[in-house]
Amino acid sequence: MLANPPDAKVNGAALDFSASGTCLASPEGFNAKLEPANIGVAWTTSFSSMGSVDDHGAATEVGQTVDTASFGAGPRMHAPAAQAYSGTSKITIESSDGSVTLHAGMLSGTFTAGPFAGRSFSLSGFDLKQSAHGEGVTVFGSATSPVAQTLSLVGGPKFERLCVMTVSTSPRR
Repeated sequence: MLANPPDAKVNGAALDFSASGTCLASPEGFNAKLEPANIGVAWTTSFSSMGSVDDHGAATEVGQTVDTASFGAGPRMHAPAAQAYSGTSKITIESSDGSVTLHAGMLSGTFTAGPFAGRSFSLSGFDLKQSAHGEGVTVFGSATSPVAQTLSLVGGPKFERLCVMTVSTSPRR
């Protein structure tokens, strides 16, 4: 059931959003303790983005990321870099059992600046619970557990990442 909570509407009213977060990335995934399977090739990524969602849930987004070099034991397998990107996804907001959840589908995008400029990627979707609402803004966050995602470069590597993130939405004016 798609709901239209006040000031965070999809499928009836368009909205704008901003998102930010930090992720721990690992090409070999993570163990049950949320530690990289191989600490020699783990790195962090911070990101910031903004976008809009139309009244059918189609989202467009632009953003930037900053990656650290890989850290830990072993050779460095990931160089530090800054990148910009643009992409599209589907976003819905659902209300059930007294809670409101933002569902973001897979992001399909292209890096527009940085070492991967011109390369396409996909980033798996995620769900976030509403954490605050007021003054026309609804905030969704990953406060209770990290968001697990897979980022895949078209024709290249893929890696897992665990993220803490916040998404703020407001009605488009």
